[in-house]
Amino acid sequence: MSLLDSATKFQDYIDRAVQLGQTAIAFTEHGNIYQWVAKKMACDKAGLKYIHGVECYLTEDLFLPPDPKEVQKQVMEEMAKRDKEMESLSKRLLDEMSKSNYKEEPDPNSFIEDESEIEPDDFAKLRLDELMEAGRHKVRDNYHTILIAKNYDGILEINNLVSLSNRDDHFYYKPRITFEEFLGISNNVIKISACLASPLNKMSVRHPMYEKLLKHYDYLEVQAHNFGEQISYNCHLAEMSKKYGIPLIAGTDTHSIDAYKAECRSIMQLAKHIEFADEDSFDLTYKTYDELVEMFRIQGALPEQVFLEAIENTNRMADSVEPFELDISFKYPKLYGNAAEDKAVFEDTIRKNFQSKIDEGAITPEQIQNFKDAIKEECRVFDKIDMSGFMLFMSELVTWCKSNGIPIGFNRGSCGGSRVAYVTNTTDLNPETWHTVFSRFCNEDRKEIGDIDIDVSPSDRDKVYEYIINRFGQEKTAFILAIGTIKSKGCIDEICRALGVKWNKEHQRDERGFRKALELLKDNSASVRFGDHPDGCELYHFDENGTLIISKQFENIPRIELVKQFTKEYSKLKEENEKIFQKNPWVGKVNTEIKDLFELDEEKARSQYPEVFYYYDGLLYVAISQSMHPAGIVASPITLRDHYGTFLSEGKEILQIDMECVHEAGLVKYDILGLKNIEIIKDTYALIGKPYPKSHEINWNDDAVWNDMLRSPIGIFQFESAFAFDSLRKFKTHSIYDMSLVTACIRPSGASYRDELLQRKPHHNPSPIIDDLLKDNLGYLIYQEDTIKFLQQICGLSGSEADNVRRAIGRKQKDRLEAALPDILEGYCSKSSQPRNIAEEEAKEFLQIIEDSASYQFGYNHSIGYCMIGYLCAYLRYYYPAEFITAYLNNANNEDDIKNGSALAELYGIQIVPPRYGISKDRYVYDKDRHVIAKGINSIKYMNSTVANELYGLAKRSDPKTFMSLLTLMNNETSIDTRQRDILIKIDFFVDFGNVTELSRIASVFAFFKNGTAKKVQKDKISGQMLDVVSKYATDKNKNGTEAKSFTITDMAGLLDECEDVIKSLHLPDLDLKCKIQNQIELMGYIDLTTNKKEDRRKLLITDVFPLSSKKDNTIWGYAVQTRSVGSGKASRLTIRSSVYAKAPIKRFDIIYAKELEKNRSGYWYLLDYDLIA
Repeated sequence: MSLLDSATKFQDYIDRAVQLGQTAIAFTEHGNIYQWVAKKMACDKAGLKYIHGVECYLTEDLFLPPDPKEVQKQVMEEMAKRDKEMESLSKRLLDEMSKSNYKEEPDPNSFIEDESEIEPDDFAKLRLDELMEAGRHKVRDNYHTILIAKNYDGILEINNLVSLSNRDDHFYYKPRITFEEFLGISNNVIKISACLASPLNKMSVRHPMYEKLLKHYDYLEVQAHNFGEQISYNCHLAEMSKKYGIPLIAGTDTHSIDAYKAECRSIMQLAKHIEFADEDSFDLTYKTYDELVEMFRIQGALPEQVFLEAIENTNRMADSVEPFELDISFKYPKLYGNAAEDKAVFEDTIRKNFQSKIDEGAITPEQIQNFKDAIKEECRVFDKIDMSGFMLFMSELVTWCKSNGIPIGFNRGSCGGSRVAYVTNTTDLNPETWHTVFSRFCNEDRKEIGDIDIDVSPSDRDKVYEYIINRFGQEKTAFILAIGTIKSKGCIDEICRALGVKWNKEHQRDERGFRKALELLKDNSASVRFGDHPDGCELYHFDENGTLIISKQFENIPRIELVKQFTKEYSKLKEENEKIFQKNPWVGKVNTEIKDLFELDEEKARSQYPEVFYYYDGLLYVAISQSMHPAGIVASPITLRDHYGTFLSEGKEILQIDMECVHEAGLVKYDILGLKNIEIIKDTYALIGKPYPKSHEINWNDDAVWNDMLRSPIGIFQFESAFAFDSLRKFKTHSIYDMSLVTACIRPSGASYRDELLQRKPHHNPSPIIDDLLKDNLGYLIYQEDTIKFLQQICGLSGSEADNVRRAIGRKQKDRLEAALPDILEGYCSKSSQPRNIAEEEAKEFLQIIEDSASYQFGYNHSIGYCMIGYLCAYLRYYYPAEFITAYLNNANNEDDIKNGSALAELYGIQIVPPRYGISKDRYVYDKDRHVIAKGINSIKYMNSTVANELYGLAKRSDPKTFMSLLTLMNNETSIDTRQRDILIKIDFFVDFGNVTELSRIASVFAFFKNGTAKKVQKDKISGQMLDVVSKYATDKNKNGTEAKSFTITDMAGLLDECEDVIKSLHLPDLDLKCKIQNQIELMGYIDLTTNKKEDRRKLLITDVFPLSSKKDNTIWGYAVQTRSVGSGKASRLTIRSSVYAKAPIKRFDIIYAKELEKNRSGYWYLLDYDLIA
């Protein structure tokens, strides 16, 4: 879990330790404790003592102050500037006063703001303090130190330090703690001095903190690397050990389990351009005792008795660590202080909400008694497993969401089986109406933490997280870790990249070193010496201190000339390296070829590319990155920073353990999932002007909706793929139950019964009573809840027993099934009319069917809730198509979504128009008066939501008759700038006022008159017709009647309008299609040309072209062409035969004129002849 620093999984180390008979293992990852719970559990399972630790990073100071001299200089400059400004202000005020004939001389200081009244000395001091604070910067020293937890308090302390080190004020390239924080670590933590990156090696012994740090260590770590610096450091530590009485300890510095994994680590780091200088040559593999002893002997830095004692101290250290048990108890957060209070509030909430549901008709009279009985039983179960507080919070959370305009999906997961969840608004799925099953959600014998997922609109998810964090406090809430690993194809990419880098290093000259040498030469302050390279051939080299040594042949050449020569040599070097790079066998598309071959024939790929697949297995699924899990957040009754550790990412606090560890540790996670379809539904209702509906307010049996649903898959949740929609149509779906069956069978697990089910062929089971139980499924065993119903309703097991048996079957736990078998058979036989022996055989046969199908059974509770979302999408699409399509387009994630939304609009006869003034906002908007959907302008280059919505608001409150009037209004009432305005002109946004050429000319005239604010205009700036126009709305006479050099404008509005009339009278031609296309591609990123002219209907814009190949010999026989009519905007797919295409090849964004079209027997249109227009 030292990401990008190891290719070995932690389980491999545990297995090797057990194999070697070792008794304890310490994992000390770099800076973090990722997955420490998983490591602890794996060690417990293997019988090893888990030792909790971290290799942390130390820094002397988090921040360094700026250079005081530089800050003082800046303050002096600011004071001088301030004095100058005050002097200028005083002079201006005196001038103004003298012009106004004031008799009393004013005091200029009386006009100066309060801030200026600060005394100069005070101002300087305040500003100095400000700049010193603002100029603080982080320093990257990042020394290494090992921390080991001696006991559980030590674990809490280390976890807290790791969390602290990851805070924004501490983190700088690495998570860090300060020297002072290190010195404050208690005796519950064992402090070890670590590797060559230790402060004891990197800092001078004369440093004022050196001795303090040294004395705080419990062990001084020696390592066995046969390397000069390590040898010197080991000797130094041995001296310090004698002097201060601090024992030595042998650290193995293990990064790989064996030599092969060490090679894999190197390749991974090569791909990421990671280097560790001298460390790259170290043997960092896992060592046995004998191997470690031999390494120290070879190193020869320490006497044998000294390093043997150091090795023995690893055992002493391990023995001093107290074992601990992982707390796996359920950690439900407490809302009102304790479980009893939570339960009381929960019961009161149920009582109030139950009556409200009855009053609003959500629970019908005939359902009331069943609800009462079920609520009583569910509350008993919740109370028994301490889940009341959890259920209460889920109710409060969803209620808060809905009261704050955040809609929630009807139900996600098995919670839809709970009557309590429905009554308290956690779900909006009535279990009595839809026959969902409670025991699938929860039973009193289940040894698992409660779990309820909810779907929200993606734009609202952060608000929900914020509510949870505020409700429980930041210290008791955190998001969940997700570890990224190298997947199959990514693994091939990484290896090819590394092999490419390796090949370059072997064949190219060192460009980086030459660049460094050139930079030092250019820096006149840098020291440069002359001397011959040890090999006698290089132009330069660096000595052990990093000093640049230039070949003696250049000794008498001036430095400036040396720079020129080295610059020339560097250019030649780059050219040579580029030529060599072109020959690199690992660049280009080789990785794609390998991946394609691997997918087709793994064995052949391995045989053909042995260099790649030598590393493949060693890198597959190796952890390389951390991130935040996209859905989960934990809320806990205990603090998380110390109990589990956290880190920060993009402002979010994240646990150091993943979702599985969270579950194993008994922590409660709240999965808040962003579902785009919820957002679409929410936006649709907002456009309609109605509130988001409750499930009992919806007619789920509207024939018109069910019939319309089968017209198109677009916008129907879960059924937008061709396969899913085809299955929906085959089954002739006409109810939520039908829809749910199709949802289940289209999953990969439904393959065994899919074809028969979609044909509505009834399936017969071992007995009529089982057929009757599954009659709603046409006799097929589809849902997990069917198994529970069989065991509960027919065999007489309780809900808890039935769910436990179902789980035992699914997990192949034969012993648990055998234990329950007598009760199952007894219950079944009591219901069967068959003789005992036959009835038992029927039951056993069906149990075998259950066992065989356990891996593919679907969740009915979940399926119903999701089908309700799909139906509501269809309902809105049918009754409010324009609003639904608008919402669909506004939530598009990609180009395919845009195409689908456009196709849906065409299907429902709704026109989508390009961005237009008066109807367009920032996003798509439906204009009811014109019955069109207008595209938004937010995605247009340099546009933003503010300008878009200002223009829309301007159009709604004013009705300018001329473009000049509109330009004036935009200039006065919006924040649009000239560039944005000109872009909108170019894309025909203002087409109702004229064509692009006309409007561009009008805008330039508007700009000439200073956007309608000019008072005068010089005569020599205008001539011809413009002179005649201006003279009508301006005077050129001075007050004394003489002729002036400038016109004084008397009627700007009239002048601008007449200028527009003159321009319009010129009948300037519009831009041609090619220019319009270029403008749209550059400024909009897409093309939307629709002239609505009959003569332009056969002008087709090519939106895509792809070849059509013969399946027999792979020859190209034609081309499929996606087109859009310039005249009508209609999209079409045409086929062009190769012989026709060869005469006039076309590409994307070309415009053609379709001269001859033909429809074949299969209904496909062929383009037989065309002309290329643009």
